Amino acid sequence: MKKLIILTILGYLLSGWLYAASVEAKVSASEVIEGNIAELQIRAEGDEVEFPEIAEIEGAKVVGTSMQSSRNMTYLNGEVKSEKTTTKVIGFVPQKDLTIPSYTVKIDGKTYQTEPINVKVVASKAPQLKADVLYSFELRSEKKEVLEGESFILSLYVSISDRIQGAKLSDFADPEMKDFYSKPLGEPKQYRQNGNIVVEKQYLLTAKREGNFTIGAATAKLGKADLSRRDFFGRYATRWHDISSNDLMIKVKPQPQKSDLIGEFTLDAKIDTAETEVNKPVNLTIRIEGKGNLEDFEFPPYEIEGVTIFSDDARAESRVENGELYSSYTKNFALISDRNFTVPARSFTVYNPKTSRLETLEVASYTIRVKGDSSALVATVPKGTSPSKVESNDDKTTPSAQTEKAQETHPVTWWMLALAFAAGMAVMYLLLKWSARRGDKQKIYGNDEALGLLYPHINEGPEIEEMVRKLYAIKNGDKSITIDKKVLKRLMEKVRDTQQ
Repeated sequence: MKKLIILTILGYLLSGWLYAASVEAKVSASEVIEGNIAELQIRAEGDEVEFPEIAEIEGAKVVGTSMQSSRNMTYLNGEVKSEKTTTKVIGFVPQKDLTIPSYTVKIDGKTYQTEPINVKVVASKAPQLKADVLYSFELRSEKKEVLEGESFILSLYVSISDRIQGAKLSDFADPEMKDFYSKPLGEPKQYRQNGNIVVEKQYLLTAKREGNFTIGAATAKLGKADLSRRDFFGRYATRWHDISSNDLMIKVKPQPQKSDLIGEFTLDAKIDTAETEVNKPVNLTIRIEGKGNLEDFEFPPYEIEGVTIFSDDARAESRVENGELYSSYTKNFALISDRNFTVPARSFTVYNPKTSRLETLEVASYTIRVKGDSSALVATVPKGTSPSKVESNDDKTTPSAQTEKAQETHPVTWWMLALAFAAGMAVMYLLLKWSARRGDKQKIYGNDEALGLLYPHINEGPEIEEMVRKLYAIKNGDKSITIDKKVLKRLMEKVRDTQQ
């Protein structure tokens, strides 16, 4: 009977197919080489999906459509969750820049809208093959002179004529770029140009020092069908040839003025609030963008007394437009304190090659007010005085009166003082011991209390730092985090001991 009930419940859950319906549209590439196919993918989650019929996209004719579907089942928190995903892939050939419109998709009787997507059509800069040439292998750079520390784009093009039967490319080796900091810029592209196959690869190079330098040739093996030989299955064998690109000379000039960055950039910095509560974060976002390289830039960390600061890994992105490099850099800080504080101003320099001037980008200073500031509760009393020692006119007595009071007091012997001291120490010892035992039995540390105590000690060890991060995540609503109460108690007592 018990098994029957379990099977019935499981069957009900499986037939329910719990899911969250959604739809998303994206393109294979936001930039498409002129004359090549772009792909629009519309991805829908749900059982019954109705896609729109699309014959053209903003004047660009659709050249092919396909459909893909899959189902994924998971078991989470006692529930069986099944998600069916259906993707419609639409191939089209854009002739100009266009915006893919929003489309309506019907999922299980409800309608959903996709977001519009911009697609840019660019002309290939690959060298044109001459009529009597079967292939070309060429390195190119828009800049032949750069400043020390300036970044530029190196492009590599391999063009192969359709007249080569069974063309293959193998054993590719990058150019020699030892005098520059280098990294690939995106994935290699393969497309067609005037009936030929083109493979394009780009690199981001940064000049290490001034001087005249040579970028060495890239190499590869080009294969073509050997019509004189066949294998057991009747396929033509491949004949391989070593091919190499040209070398490229780059002149690196010294910077007229030293700077942190080279390019044309703007900076935007903002905080989400100038007033917060004790131990609640203030979020600071810094974004830099413009023409030039930001891949290697790192915003210097903040150090503010009495403030715990978390920061994520900076997000740097680059793109190429019309042969120019554009970058963006975003970094977020979360600042937490139990008292009012000030975020100091920051600035760094940018040399602008276009204007030949040194510019400054600045992050303003921010004053943050913390409601319930603990420092505001401390009474301000002049040093060297206490309320009990302040005299008033009513307490003043004449010298004769003071003499009379002195004569009325009884002498105190040394053994009386010693006895009082010993009795006081004994009472204090018993109180502390009772308090410690009571605390061991009854003290339960709350997350907020633990967070406030451990924050100032986050840099004193990885164990404390990990606990602070967990407590902070729980405070922000993350229910997946669990806290080991024994570890928390041990860490808090360790911190309390250091404070005593």
